[in-house]
Amino acid sequence: MSIQLKFITLLTLLVASGLTYAQNSNYNSNSSGSGRGQGNNSSGRKKADGKKDTIVFKMKVYELQNGYSQIKQTKLDTAFADFQNYNPALKKSISSESLGNIGLSAQSNDYFERSAFDHNDFLFVRNYRDFGVWPKDIRFYNTTKPFTLLEYGQWFNNKPSGESWLHAFQTQNINPSFNFGFSYNSITSQGKYLNQEAKDNALNLFGSYNVDRYDLWFIVGKNKFKDQENGGLLNPTDIQNPDLKPENMPVWFTGTSAITNNTFVIFSHQYKFGKWIKMKEKDETFEKFVPRFTLMHTFEWSNNSRTFLEVEPNPSFNFTDARGMTYFYGTQHLPYINSVTGTTTAPATQDNTGMNRVTNLFYLKGVEVPGKKFTFGKQAYIGNDLINMYFPKEQLIYTPGIMQPPIGLTQSRNQINTFLGGSIFRTDAKFLNFNATGRYYIQGYRFGDFDLTGQIEKPIRTSKDTSFFRVSGSMTNTTPDYFYQHYYSNHFKWNNDFNKTYELKVGAVYDNPYRKFKLGFKYSIVSRFMYWNEASLPAQASSEFSVAQFFVRKDFRFGPLNLQNSVMYQKSTTSVFMHVPEISTRNTIFIAGNVAKVLAVQVGLDLRYDAAYYADYYSPAIGMFYVQQNQKIGDYPWIDGFVNLKLKRTRFYVKYSNLTTKFIKKDYYTAPGYPSQIGTLAFGVSWTFYN
Repeated sequence: MSIQLKFITLLTLLVASGLTYAQNSNYNSNSSGSGRGQGNNSSGRKKADGKKDTIVFKMKVYELQNGYSQIKQTKLDTAFADFQNYNPALKKSISSESLGNIGLSAQSNDYFERSAFDHNDFLFVRNYRDFGVWPKDIRFYNTTKPFTLLEYGQWFNNKPSGESWLHAFQTQNINPSFNFGFSYNSITSQGKYLNQEAKDNALNLFGSYNVDRYDLWFIVGKNKFKDQENGGLLNPTDIQNPDLKPENMPVWFTGTSAITNNTFVIFSHQYKFGKWIKMKEKDETFEKFVPRFTLMHTFEWSNNSRTFLEVEPNPSFNFTDARGMTYFYGTQHLPYINSVTGTTTAPATQDNTGMNRVTNLFYLKGVEVPGKKFTFGKQAYIGNDLINMYFPKEQLIYTPGIMQPPIGLTQSRNQINTFLGGSIFRTDAKFLNFNATGRYYIQGYRFGDFDLTGQIEKPIRTSKDTSFFRVSGSMTNTTPDYFYQHYYSNHFKWNNDFNKTYELKVGAVYDNPYRKFKLGFKYSIVSRFMYWNEASLPAQASSEFSVAQFFVRKDFRFGPLNLQNSVMYQKSTTSVFMHVPEISTRNTIFIAGNVAKVLAVQVGLDLRYDAAYYADYYSPAIGMFYVQQNQKIGDYPWIDGFVNLKLKRTRFYVKYSNLTTKFIKKDYYTAPGYPSQIGTLAFGVSWTFYN
């Protein structure tokens, strides 16, 4: 999307928001007994027409957890602090390995985040999960006034090789029971280096209808990632040459790209059984419906695909030195489907892989009763998956002059899984809260798989604040993904028979939000671990190993001086199957103040650091990171300078990324062969509207 089109989109959304507010200005909330967060009428400011606006803005935000069956209160992220950190991969993790350009494949360097991938999801979309919006990311709302959030950012020198991002969000209530909204995210990044453009888009529509006996939620979403694949720098030492500009550094691939799509529909609804009880609030008496148990049904549909396109199926480069002719896929490699160079309109490689899934779950739930000491929620369910997978059709090896095999054809496989599950939970107790869930597969490809998870939370209240101590654990036994077992494409083929992976995780954390202090520990033991080996093929670890992690976050404030500090230490007993940096840190130091009592200002530096480690190589043909033992990256201080401004509901940042390149001559790689962007000035702005 062009910059002009993005600004037109912003303007259109602004006008639309104003129109919806005008149409909705008579929306009133006078249902204090419904418990839907609307509140009572109270006096407000005068509107433009001189009439008093009697509606006070209130918004309830919540998410659905545990198979969309449990409601958890949450908040919308409109924080002023850390606004300058707009890279989604670094917002979700203290450390990330990426291809150097925002929007391209990335994976967290936090082992426990990396291993948390949902096994029901499409394997080849896992490295885009930071840049998309997925069903579990969707929040639901109930608001007294239409709410709109618009955000935009870009490099100052945005042409011809720039970077921009856009986020638009709007939600409103038709009446106190019915809410709907949408969100749109866009990343367009050409980058400084050749053939590394990323175009990522995510559009979501959501809604909810909640009355006394019936609740309904729905989500419709689309993620699309259209990215160029350049294979990294042909000569990684080029970034050490001060006379060589990034756009003049040769890369492996020209005319190579990957298009990854994800479309989903979620429909969840429940009917509640209970009784009406009389309530008294001040001088008002009313009846309130109290549910006891519910019948619930959830429907999920997802359609996923990845298409890898390549003009030259066996890319090579002829060095003038002793290296001679060098091939990306190896000198002995012969493409399985097509080895003849194509064109941009008729690529030689057209590997199309996908997965479609339909899931139905049926719940019987007992509702926890607020205010009672010895009550807890409980639920049992049965579910079924219908899955169709497809990948390129196996051909005879192409022999020039003898046969021309068709490309773009696919073969498909079907799966059916049936599972049982249940959980018990307590979410609003003052003394102790807990949540325990379990699932067991009784039929299908995943027969015998199980997962058990649990968490106990103890609130610790003092006269000044409330802190929390949480203990968690999980145990999983999982059949490896079908695409680990079977696959065929122009560059890869495998047929495996892997055993189930077993993993045990435990953790504990102390969290004091008031003191801005968090301390935690996580530990995992994993057997028959699935990974991508040094030949970029799926493999299973031949021995058991463990990973331990300690992390701490503590913020300090000394007058106008603020220090935000995060440290993560990870230690693994394997140096073969998995690599993450042993130490990762992020430190933000800034001066905060106010100008003319209305303009909030933050001026500071972001500092990130990873200890040197054998970061994974990246394979464009399959879109996966794979282990290597040849090249270390890290041991590089990433420094960004920023200025944040806030005036009422408007936030603004100016940021200079990767300042370190201006005064330290070191390799600034985010993955082997993939350097980060050189120092660049950027800005961003955020507007919030709700009246």
